[in-house]
Order: sequence, then structure tokens, then C-alpha cells
Amino acid sequence: MFSNFAHLCLSPDTTVLAMLVVFALGIFGVTCIGGHGLFRSASLVVSMIPLFWSLYLWALYDASGQVFQCVVYLSRLHLSFGIDAVGLSLVVLTAALFPLCVILMRTVTGILTFLLLEAVILGSLLVLDLLGFYILFEASLILLFLLIARTPYGSIDAAYKIVLFTMAGSLFFLPIIFALYSECGSTNLLVLTTALDNVLTYDRQMLLGWGMLAVFAVKIPLMPAHLWLPEAHVAAPTAGSVLLAGVLLKLGGIGFIRFMIPTVPAFTATIFPLVACLCLASFLFSTLSTIRQVDLKKIVAYSSIAHMALVTLAIFSMSEYSVFSSTFMMIAHGLVSPGLFLLVGLLYERAHTKFLLYFSGLGAHMPVFATCFFLLTCANLSFPLFPNFVAEVLCLASLFAVHELYAYVFCAAQVLGAVYAFWGFNRVIHGYPGAGAANVCDLSRFEVALVTPLMLGVLWLGVKPM
Repeated sequence: MFSNFAHLCLSPDTTVLAMLVVFALGIFGVTCIGGHGLFRSASLVVSMIPLFWSLYLWALYDASGQVFQCVVYLSRLHLSFGIDAVGLSLVVLTAALFPLCVILMRTVTGILTFLLLEAVILGSLLVLDLLGFYILFEASLILLFLLIARTPYGSIDAAYKIVLFTMAGSLFFLPIIFALYSECGSTNLLVLTTALDNVLTYDRQMLLGWGMLAVFAVKIPLMPAHLWLPEAHVAAPTAGSVLLAGVLLKLGGIGFIRFMIPTVPAFTATIFPLVACLCLASFLFSTLSTIRQVDLKKIVAYSSIAHMALVTLAIFSMSEYSVFSSTFMMIAHGLVSPGLFLLVGLLYERAHTKFLLYFSGLGAHMPVFATCFFLLTCANLSFPLFPNFVAEVLCLASLFAVHELYAYVFCAAQVLGAVYAFWGFNRVIHGYPGAGAANVCDLSRFEVALVTPLMLGVLWLGVKPM
């Protein structure tokens, strides 16, 4: 019996669905455990299940093919699950970040919230059905609301803002799903991509494309639908900020790549000038806003908006390397930005403030923190030998192949990123030590162990890009 179960779990035809089912059963088993210490240990073990399984999927994936692999179809539910290169990369990133989030959370409710979030996000990354993606996509909002609106440290305003912004986009998205179903008889991506040439005319693609653009632009996010992100980062705990920056922003990117471009290619090509202007405005506004911020979390949050604007522009360029470059940029950002949020959270535990003007001269008293902060700051501003540099060069190369003017403007605007990065680093690490700097201790061995996996991933992808 055990051999049959192992064959069912590891067979390429069923392993994707088996991972989700086994992980869901593990979450259910954890809820039955009493005792806080035993519960945390069991939750950490359960959160490791997708990590090891995603590494198995990585070994199983045939990189020479450009089609969906390990596809499983549930005929009764009309749902398909499978992996492609983009989805596999984000699944590995998600599975690697969530054990870190579980370690950071201290309450039973918080740990269960993150385990359920991981299940929902992995499902949305692996599902190949537009309606299934929408359901899983929206299910994360309930858990995010509980995470951000927690008392007494959360913000109910920030929680309502993220829900209302996403729901506003969903009001356009849900009728689009019904319209696609009425036209093609299915919302399965494999059916839609084969039927659009015969069913979806240019006018119908233009109509359907606006609904997809609305919801994915809110999630990625693009200006002017970006206002929820800085507030959510400030109100969320450290683990929530790691989750938002590392995983949730990428759902908009995979929505563009997997669902929007294959389903409505004519709309994507037509709307490129408007999206390019939105990306440029989002990039310039977020970088200029970052220079004026005095909250460390908001500084990192606005820099995330700038990076995701470049990801969106690379996706919509639809050049030869657009998917590869945007995916690599999402992976690089998914390592660097969570590392910065983790360091800010560790600093907040010591000083009980994120106000930039209260920090000065910490490098003399926190050398390990200063070293990690310096390396991640260099990575965030796309310094050579870091993955963001490789990713931005690839994104700009994809943009140069389509429109040189936009690429030149983005190249010139990169200077603003160096301005806010070095300004924030110098303000915190250098200068005359403040009155409370001597009482701030350096990172402990446990905290260094938390930061080390992210640092190793950043250095590895920077020296040897995959």
C-alpha cells in the first residue's frame, strides 16, 4: 500500500495535485496538536513539505520544453493543474519563503494563517483554470485581512484598503470570466488558447482585456492602484511584509504572463503604449516618493513598486526574452526585498520604531547588521554581481528590442534608485551615533540564521544566474 501511495504522489501525472492534497492534510493535522511548542515545531515541518516537493518538481521539469508539464485534469471539477517555467520558479520561491514566515510568527493564529495562505498561493500558482485562479486569488484576501487588521499592532484602515482595491479590480474581472465561458464553453487555459483564434475577435479581445488588466494591475501594483501596498507593509508584521514582497506581488505578474497574454494577445499588443506610460509614471513616482519617506518600511515598499513597474514593462514588451527577464526579475526581487524587510523588522524589535530620523551611526554597534544591510542595499539598487543587476539588464534588453526611447528613459531613471538607497543606508548606518545607539545589540546567531538563506540566494543568483 505504501509503495502505491508513493507512486501516486511521485508520478509526474499526479504529483502536482498530490503536493496540494498532502500539504492540506498536513495543515489539518497540525490544527489537532495541543501545546504551543509542539505546534510550532509541527507547523515548521509541515511548511517544509512544499519546499522539498518543489525541489522534486524542479528536478522533474524538462527545461527544453515550452509547454505545461505534470498536467493533471479533474474532470468532475473541470480544473487543471500543472507547471511551466514561470510557475515553477515562483513555486520554489514561495515554498522557500514560507518556512521563514512560520519561524517569525509567534502566535498559533498567525502560524495557521500563514499555512493557509501558503496553500492558497501554491494553488493559484499551479492552477491552469481562470475561474480557479480567481477563486484562489480572492481567497487570500480574507487571510490577508486577518493578518493586517490584527490588534493591537495592525491597521484596520490598511486591511480595508487592500481588500477594497483588489475587490474593485475583481468587479471587472468576474464578468470577464463569465464572458469567456459563454464564448468558449470553458475557462480552462488550455482550451482558451486553442479556441481564441476561432472565437475571440479583435473587438471581443479588447473588451475582455480591460477586465484582466484592471485586476492584475492592482495586484502587481501599478500607479494609480498602488496606494494599498505601502500601508499594508507598514501595518503587517515582519513575516507579512516578507510574504507581500516575496510572493503576493508576483501573482499579478504570473496573471499577465500565463492568462492575459495567451488569451487576449491583440489587446496586449494594442495597449502597450498606455501600459508603458503607466509603468514609467509608476517608476518615477515611486522612486521620487521613496526619497521623501521617513519610515523604513515605506522606503522598501516604494522601491518594490518601482521594480514591479519594470517587470510589467518587460512582460508587455513581448520580445524574445520578455518572459525570461521578467521572471528572473521577480525571483531577484523576491529574495532581496524580503531580506530588507526582515532586517527592518529585526531593527524594529530592538528600537520599537521604524522612524528613519531616530537611527544614526548603527554601524559602529551593529557590524553584522550593517554588513547584511549594505549587501542587500547594493542588490536593491542593482549593483553588479547581484541578481537585480542581471535582471534589470535583461528587462532593459527586452525593452530595447521594442522601443528604444522607453529603455533610455528607464536607464536614466535608475539614478534615482541609487539616490534613495544610499541616502537611507547612510542615514541609518553612518553618522554620529544617537543617544540610544549604544543600547542596541547586534544580530544574534538565530537572527543571522534567518537572514543567511536569503543572503546565500542573492549571492548565488548574482554570481551564477540561472
